[in-house]
Amino acid sequence: MSFDALSLEGKTAVLTGGSSGIGLETARLMVSRGARVLITGRDQNKLDEVGNRIPGLLTLQSDAGSSEDCKNLAAEAKSLFGSLDIFVANAGVTPFQPLGNWDASKFDELMAINVRGPFMQLQELRPLMNSGGSIILISSIVARKAGEAVAAYGASKSAVTLMSAAMVKPFAERGVRVNTVSPGPIDTPAWSKTGLPDDVIASVRQERVTNSPLGRYGTPEEVAEVIAFLASPAASYVAGADVLVDGGILNA
Repeated sequence: MSFDALSLEGKTAVLTGGSSGIGLETARLMVSRGARVLITGRDQNKLDEVGNRIPGLLTLQSDAGSSEDCKNLAAEAKSLFGSLDIFVANAGVTPFQPLGNWDASKFDELMAINVRGPFMQLQELRPLMNSGGSIILISSIVARKAGEAVAAYGASKSAVTLMSAAMVKPFAERGVRVNTVSPGPIDTPAWSKTGLPDDVIASVRQERVTNSPLGRYGTPEEVAEVIAFLASPAASYVAGADVLVDGGILNA
C-alpha cells in the first residue's frame, strides 16, 4: 500500500462531534491529508476556537439530538460541497450512572443523541453520498461488554453497531462503504462529562490500565488514524467491519 492511498485530497467530509477528543483529531488529520471538512458541535465558542486553530476547517453549530438540526446539516453540506465523500458519525454523550440514578428525560436525551441522531443524519445525507464514498459510525467496546454504570450508554452503542451493520448493503448498492470503529479506553475530555466522581474515574482508569495488554489508555490521535484509513482509498475493500481500537482490552 502506497502512502498516496491514504490521501484524502479533494474529498469532502462531514464529521459530527468534532470540537474535541476523537472528533477533533480526526478532523485535523483529514484536513492535513487534503480533505475539505465540516465539523459539528453544540458549543459555538468551542467551534470558533477550533476553526481558528485549524485553517480551512468548516464548522456548524448542530445538535445530533435534534431532527431539525440533522436536516439543516444535510442542507449545509449540500450548500458547501454539493456532494459528499465521507461521513463520520462521532457525536455522542457518555453519561455513566447506575440503575436507580436515571430519569426518563436523561435516558431519552442519551438515545436521541447517540442513536436517533446518526440514524437521521444517515437518512438526510444519503442522497449526497458519492460512489466510492465512506461512512464510519463511532461505537464503543461497551457495545459488546457493559457493566451496570454503562448499561444505558452500552445499549445506545449496541444500537449504533447494529445500525452500521444494517446499512452496509443498502449503501454498498450506491458504491458507499459503511464501517464501525469501536474505541476502548481513550484519553478524551468525555471522561469529565460522565457524571462520575473524580475518585471513581481514577479507580476505573487504574483498573483498565492494569487489565490492558498494552498497559495504557489510547489517544484520540490513534483512533483518528484508524478512522482516516477507513475513509481513504486504502480501505476500498473494507466494508461491514467493526474495528476495535482498544489496545486488546476486550479480548484480554
